[in-house]
Amino acid sequence: MHLKTVYVTVGTTRFDALINAITSESALKSLQQRQCRKLILQHGNSEPVPVAESGLISQKYGIQLEQYTFRPNIEDIKASDLIIGHAGAGTCMDILSNGKAGLIVVNDELMDNHQQELATQLASEQYLYTCKPSQLAVQLASLDFASLRAYESANENMLKFVNALDELMAKRWTHSATK
Repeated sequence: MHLKTVYVTVGTTRFDALINAITSESALKSLQQRQCRKLILQHGNSEPVPVAESGLISQKYGIQLEQYTFRPNIEDIKASDLIIGHAGAGTCMDILSNGKAGLIVVNDELMDNHQQELATQLASEQYLYTCKPSQLAVQLASLDFASLRAYESANENMLKFVNALDELMAKRWTHSATK
């Protein structure tokens, strides 16, 4: 799967480890190998990538770097082939509800890490992948993002259940009416 546009979000937090991991030489090489042409960083309260480094990323890897602190991100999400984000519930739902491939990077420096539980559960159901910042480059190089399951919202699941129940009841009613 080609990853022409990759969107990285840390949400409202400070997650320097994620920003550093995605701009590391090994991660940038992995993105380059997957034909990434644009990397959008929503760095939140983390330090932005210096302008000089941004230029080097473009020259060396052919990846245009765009970054910002905060802004509405729905257009970035829709335009991206892969979303890499912290394990906040809002970020996870944005990925799933927009039908995007996702790689959730767990901030292992947090004390009470409820994010790990959420990321692990969604990964076990094959809706997205999860890793730690130190694993990001290897995961980018090796994961098959096309194999992730599509997420169905609760409304769609409920509608399927109701339709199945209706079909079952119709069959039973037809069967009992013919007796």
